[in-house]
Amino acid sequence: MVSYLVQKGSKLAARLARDEEGAILIKTIFMLVPLIAILGIGVDMSRAYLYRSQLSGALDAAALAGGKAFHSSTRDDEITAFFENNFSSDYMGGTLDSFVITETDAVQKTLTVTASGSIPATFMALFGYGSIPINVAAETTSKTTGLQLVMVLDSTGSMRSSAGNSSRMTALKEASTTLVNSLFGNDPSSEQLSIAIVPYVTTVNVGHLLDSSYMDMSTVPASYTYDANDLNKWAGCVEARTTNASLNANAYDVQVEHQGQDWVPFLWRPHYDNHFYSLPGIKGPSGENWPAPNYQLKGGNGEGSSDAGPNINCPAPVLDFTNDKAELTNYIDGLYYSYNRGGTIANLGMIWGWRMLHTGSPFFNPVPYNDDQMLKAAILMTDGQNWIIGSRGKHPNYDGQNSSRDNRDTYDDDGDGQCSRGCRRSRWDRDDENNGPRAFDARNGNGIGRYYVGDYSGYGRRDLGRMGGAKTKSASTRAIDKRLAHVCAAMRGAGITIYTITFGSGATNPSLQNLYRGCATDRGKYFHAPSSSELEGAFEAIANDLSNLRLSR
Repeated sequence: MVSYLVQKGSKLAARLARDEEGAILIKTIFMLVPLIAILGIGVDMSRAYLYRSQLSGALDAAALAGGKAFHSSTRDDEITAFFENNFSSDYMGGTLDSFVITETDAVQKTLTVTASGSIPATFMALFGYGSIPINVAAETTSKTTGLQLVMVLDSTGSMRSSAGNSSRMTALKEASTTLVNSLFGNDPSSEQLSIAIVPYVTTVNVGHLLDSSYMDMSTVPASYTYDANDLNKWAGCVEARTTNASLNANAYDVQVEHQGQDWVPFLWRPHYDNHFYSLPGIKGPSGENWPAPNYQLKGGNGEGSSDAGPNINCPAPVLDFTNDKAELTNYIDGLYYSYNRGGTIANLGMIWGWRMLHTGSPFFNPVPYNDDQMLKAAILMTDGQNWIIGSRGKHPNYDGQNSSRDNRDTYDDDGDGQCSRGCRRSRWDRDDENNGPRAFDARNGNGIGRYYVGDYSGYGRRDLGRMGGAKTKSASTRAIDKRLAHVCAAMRGAGITIYTITFGSGATNPSLQNLYRGCATDRGKYFHAPSSSELEGAFEAIANDLSNLRLSR
């Protein structure tokens, strides 16, 4: 009986043991199901993370592009292009459901870009989830931080030339207005933004800004005082200070500070058509009274090759720094090409642009260099080669009388004594003592005898050789280019960001383009604009580059 009970107990125990092993297997199977699900969800979530990361990066790039072009008419197109270049709609087999651009704050220039999409689920599909939805947003705020910008603009006579449907000057005004509108946006003014404009030809009109203590009026007739409204008087242009070939410390024309030498008022002093007016009181180099020649003072500045007056080739007065958008756009709208006389001397425009930004004399700009909160920048634009127009001829038979043969004139561009660009009527100054034509040097008030008489520039007449001895067209180009490169290098060294533009068919010379490319802070800040539309694009690109952007989310 006992043995029977033991046998039955052993069988029961064996059966119970077999039942426990089955339960463990069943339990194990039930435990594997959630583990597999968790692993599957992990795989799907990893795929969703990769999709979201790619989508987010594309949105950030698109938002930044939109911030740079916030006020551009093509802004949304640029945003879309950046997004599509960085994200494929079928990425990872997914579907892009929406892409939305929203201007959330026009005043603060805040832009929001959102996108939603989905990717097909794999393991999660076993649990009824066919796809995984993904939503991403990016926001950018375009902030024009502290900026002082000076625009140094070519206003020479060649700016009257055609640039397609309008003149080059019209194209420049439209492009400059685009830049101002882009920087200011919808704001009528900004405490963090100020712009000055320096038109240049062969001189710059800064007389209204210069303190009288910086002016040398010793050789100027007392009647020739500053009066912007009386164009028979001084309009405000000044001559370059003296220079030398080596551009050392005594080359005052390339020195930004007022030191060592004052500025002399610009005074064009030719005859015209035998109608004369007397300006008394001119002193000779030793202080003695010098016989006053007759100067024709034709009313107005004059325009073109046949006009005269003391302010020929004196451009519009520079516009001092202002943060008023309307003042800037009105000034730009009133810009004009000066006169088809004299040439192009870009280094004088650029040095006065630097003086506007300079913390020392003559203007004492209060914003220091290399201020983390304020960028100093300059734009230099030209439509052609630097040069000074040469002599307008010398007539050996000139006898001091007003005979018909004395009313001939050769236009000698290259200093070879030949008429190279057509003959025009004579504009001689009179040298009463030597009974012949003379060139007049406004710096010392002295006639220099029988000589070629040419257009007057910031460096006087080219024949005077006041620019390091340069007296020919090619020599004047080399001298101006050398001075411009010197000024640009000094400005870059001071921490000023420089943008340069060559514009139109007259600016295709490789040496000119290399000069302006080398003047810019880097190669990306030089632009050649063959057409009006490309000039507008260059100014818009500069405005975008000047905008300091940050992703706020």
